[in-house]
Amino acid sequence: MFSVNIDKLTDMTESEKESYDILADSFLEQYEDKCHTLAFIEGGIKAFKIAAAIMERNKKVLFIDGDVSCDVFLGKYKLGKNLKGIMDYITLDFPDLIVLEEMICGTNHENMDIVFTGVLNDKQVTMQEEAFMEKLIKAYQEKYDYIIMDSDKSGVLAKYCDGTLVIIDECDYSELSAQKLTEELEINGCKVLGVIINE
Repeated sequence: MFSVNIDKLTDMTESEKESYDILADSFLEQYEDKCHTLAFIEGGIKAFKIAAAIMERNKKVLFIDGDVSCDVFLGKYKLGKNLKGIMDYITLDFPDLIVLEEMICGTNHENMDIVFTGVLNDKQVTMQEEAFMEKLIKAYQEKYDYIIMDSDKSGVLAKYCDGTLVIIDECDYSELSAQKLTEELEINGCKVLGVIINE
């Protein structure tokens, strides 16, 4: 199993860490018994930091980089093409548990693992590939308290999670644009829980 050190990605100022701690506590307070798979739209590193904050509350967390539009996390670590990821899984005809285990990348924190996007081709996900993704999420649910996913803006994979949160930078936020994005995600099958405005 590959393993990466995530401390640089989760390094924050005291005020920033306090904000993520509040988000994690708020989520657990509201959804601990209802939502064990959570997708973030446009989350990127912010979604990862929330996942880490949940992990610090003695929860076993799997972070899935499910943004098929941009291979941010694998590129960040520069691990190369030998590491399997989401795209390797959903393009297989007969995925099995061995493949699922191969995709998990450990971290320097016992309760935090990652599954990367993998090698992207046309950045399009077919219906068959979506069905595989749904199976993947269900399979991993048995091992982890929470699965946190970073999803692309269309929510193509987020719809297979129990809930979806949208992260919008304050400079880009307007009530109208947030409402429009939320409606589009709900049409695509996502269960939108709310919008987080990132200051």
